[in-house]
Amino acid sequence: MSESPSPNPVPGELRNLDSALHSARFEPRASFGPELLGRIRRGEAPAERPHRTVPPWAVGAGIAAALILTTISGAWMWHHRAYVTIDRCCFDLDGGTAGDDGVVVRRRPGEPVAEIIVYEDLDHSHSFTPADAIRIIRGPNPLAQAPVLDQALATTWHCCADYDGDGPDDDGVMVVGVPPDKVMMVALYEQKGKAVPKDGFPLR
Repeated sequence: MSESPSPNPVPGELRNLDSALHSARFEPRASFGPELLGRIRRGEAPAERPHRTVPPWAVGAGIAAALILTTISGAWMWHHRAYVTIDRCCFDLDGGTAGDDGVVVRRRPGEPVAEIIVYEDLDHSHSFTPADAIRIIRGPNPLAQAPVLDQALATTWHCCADYDGDGPDDDGVMVVGVPPDKVMMVALYEQKGKAVPKDGFPLR
C-alpha cells in the first residue's frame, strides 16, 4: 500500500535542509550538570538585584517639598481664581439722547469691584467689543476725572440689575459726566430696598 502524499510537500531543493533540522537534537553541554551541582554544594544563591535604601533625610525632604508645592499651588489658585464679568447694555449713561451705552463690571466673588468700564455700543452688538468707544475705565477706587469748570455736570442713575455678580437685581449704576458723551465718574451702588438709607446706598 503506497503512502499518502504529505499535505505540505517540501520542495526538492530544501529536502536536505529539512532532514538536517528534523535530525538535530538540543542538549545541555556535558559540564553543565557537574558545574550546577558544585554551585549548590558551595551554597551559592541566585544573583539578586541590589536594593537601594533611601536615607531618612531624603524621605523628609520629599515630604517637605510636597507640602511646599501644595501650599504654593493653593495660594496661586486662590489669588488667580476667575473673575466674574457682567456686561449690561444698552441704556443712556453718558447723558446723550439714545440708549446706546453699556457697562462692564469685573470682580472676584466676595471681593470689591476690580474694574468698571462705561462704553458706547457703536457696532450695535449689545455687548462690549473692540469696535465700541470707551467713555471711562475705573479701577477698584471710584475716582473722578477733573471736568472743565464752565461745563455743566449731569448725574445719571440706572437701577436695578445684577451688576456685581451676586445674583439679586439690587445694584445700580451712577454716572457723572457732561452730556452728551463725556463721563467723569462711574460708581456702583447696592439698593437693598426702595427707601433711601440714612447714610445713603453703599458704593461698590
